[in-house]
Amino acid sequence: MKYKKPIVKTIIISGIFFAILNRVAIIKLIGSVIESASEMIFVVKKQMGGMLFGVIIVCLCSIVGITVSILAAKLIDSREKGNGIKKRLAEKHPNINTLIGLFLVFIIASVLWGIVYYLLACLRIMIMKFIDWSTSAASKMDVVVIVALITGTVSIVSVIISSVIAKLIDYKKNRKEYLSQKREEPYGEFVEMVYKIQQNGKNNNSYTEKMMMDDLSKFSRQITLWGSTNVVKKWIKFREQGANPEAKIDNLFVLEDIMNEMRKDLGLRKVKKGNLLAFFVNDIKEVMRTKK
Repeated sequence: MKYKKPIVKTIIISGIFFAILNRVAIIKLIGSVIESASEMIFVVKKQMGGMLFGVIIVCLCSIVGITVSILAAKLIDSREKGNGIKKRLAEKHPNINTLIGLFLVFIIASVLWGIVYYLLACLRIMIMKFIDWSTSAASKMDVVVIVALITGTVSIVSVIISSVIAKLIDYKKNRKEYLSQKREEPYGEFVEMVYKIQQNGKNNNSYTEKMMMDDLSKFSRQITLWGSTNVVKKWIKFREQGANPEAKIDNLFVLEDIMNEMRKDLGLRKVKKGNLLAFFVNDIKEVMRTKK
């Protein structure tokens, strides 16, 4: 019996020793694995290029993040007692859904950045090759030939630029003339309608309310397609204020603004405030002074 204690101590000490050896071996194994992985990552990065490697790492990490998020959502669902109603992930777990969306943004942004980076790199290589080729070709040519090439290139570029500018000017001019032709009739009918309304009392109300409504409807249809943006805005404002008796004076000036915008569309300058109204409102100057 007296030999049992030393034996037990020996066994315990041996167990501790082997445990320490195993731990050291495990640590060494982990260290060697990490070292091997680092070397492999370095080799792969060197072969693929830093940018492409970074893009792949970001995408892989984002995919892992998405997978973990989905698994976490499923784990939460399995622990919770549902009521039998199926809901989408965005409804049940908005925070996890936001996190997944963020990972997707990382993937898209990294891929786009990688594409832009390599496109710019290819463009840079092409430019450098072109410069090298131009330099080598110029070194073999005579000065007179080089000057002739430069002069010819500048002439061709100037002709192309001037042709493009001339086409743009012609397009804008033709477009303006076409729109002016289409706008001339409805704009003229609108001014004629204004004068009919102003002179209606002198003509024994020959211009009936039905005729006026028909003309207003026709004008609205025409400017729906051909009216400029400013004319449409002013016309809408005029119609909105028309139902307000207190805005009669203000509406007169809106009417004048409409006619001024029409003049501008037809290639004419705007006139001073009150001058167009003075054609059919005799005391408009006094009204303007009173309003001030």
